[in-house]
Amino acid sequence: FFLFAGLFFNTNLSAQDSLKTETFPKKEGVITIEQDPRIERLIALKKSLRDTKRFTIQIYNGNLTGAEKAESQFKTDFNGWHCDISFESPNFKVRVGKFRTRLEADKNLLMVKKKYPNAFIVTP
Repeated sequence: FFLFAGLFFNTNLSAQDSLKTETFPKKEGVITIEQDPRIERLIALKKSLRDTKRFTIQIYNGNLTGAEKAESQFKTDFNGWHCDISFESPNFKVRVGKFRTRLEADKNLLMVKKKYPNAFIVTP
């Protein structure tokens, strides 16, 4: 029994004392990457498509004069935001912001509604 207990309940465990490590001489080289020039065009195209699929907030719908006024006033109130006038027959629309998620658009809509109470979210 004592032999059996000594084998399984041994508190004196041993491990490797040192690890063998080998050092190799440092080698320097040149890596050349050749890339098809069409890849850059594809990346640019993908970025442009990604930007079009965003939530926006519409703050104005009406004639061109009103749209221009709304755009300039918005740029004054919310400096740095994306602002765009588009024409959908028969009216001009002013849409602001480019938000990735509905949650982000809702959060910003609360701020915009303080100045533009008729604003609403346009889904992509």
